[in-house]
Amino acid sequence: MYILAQCIGFVATAILLTYTLMTVSRRTIMLCNIAMDVLWTVHYLILGAYTGAFCSLFTGLMVLACAFKGRNKFFTGPWVPILFNIGFIIIEIFTWAGYPTLIQMAGNILLVFAMWSDREIDIKLLFIPVGVLWFIYNYIYFSWIGLICQALAVTFNVIFVTRYFLNKKKAKTA
Repeated sequence: MYILAQCIGFVATAILLTYTLMTVSRRTIMLCNIAMDVLWTVHYLILGAYTGAFCSLFTGLMVLACAFKGRNKFFTGPWVPILFNIGFIIIEIFTWAGYPTLIQMAGNILLVFAMWSDREIDIKLLFIPVGVLWFIYNYIYFSWIGLICQALAVTFNVIFVTRYFLNKKKAKTA
């Protein structure tokens, strides 16, 4: 079962790494994240990391709701990210496992702000601390593929953000 969990995490990692370094639309980020969240839900359930599993499932729902931002009045107000943060806190209270839950809580709050953002650079910039927090969580639950995934994701997001600002600086000086 442990190997199966790692294989499922590998597929989620492959999806993440496919779009991390590329310039993609907000819609592509949303679709990739929904697929990854379903895979991570199964991964963490197999590992017995229930906070991670339920938060990954809830993240998929949150990303789906964020995809409707601006298209539907119901999903446009600033109350939407507040509601999802409250939802994450409730899940984390009911799956409380000590300090790993606090790590999850901080990461999920930042993730909500990232997914609510309209700008790719803001999303990928916020993904950096989210990835660091998930790296720690994966270490605690012995998710080796999760460690690799987050290490690569943080690295690739740092590269993307650095390239973005360097290109912006070049364009400004030119």
